[in-house]
Amino acid sequence: MAATGQGDSVDQFLADLKIIAAPPDRGDYTFPGPNGGYGFAQFIVKSHDTLIVHRLWTLQPGQGVGSSMLQTLCDLADRHAVTLRIKVVPIGRKPYPLTREQLVAWYSRYGFEGTRRKMTRPPRVAQLAALRA
Repeated sequence: MAATGQGDSVDQFLADLKIIAAPPDRGDYTFPGPNGGYGFAQFIVKSHDTLIVHRLWTLQPGQGVGSSMLQTLCDLADRHAVTLRIKVVPIGRKPYPLTREQLVAWYSRYGFEGTRRKMTRPPRVAQLAALRA
């Protein structure tokens, strides 16, 4: 899954994602957790180089599945020069595993920037250069 240059896009991101996370018929991708468990993600294609993370969740909050899943998505986004966008909305049963403020802090650790409502993560140029070297 090496970077191929300017032809990288959301389509190539999603093709690589299918190798890592099985896309079930219902439209979300299933990620195996590092120590068991599973995480799930749904996407909306915004353009050839921008992907909206529609939903991101795990059935086992606090077990590292979400962090592993988000790191994988960020690595793929860097590899294929894809910008990721996300609405910061807690999901799941109340009380939510993370508050909106905690989610903003969590996404920020992965390079997302923005407000407590919407965040964007452009691909990391330094990582792209290292992958291409």
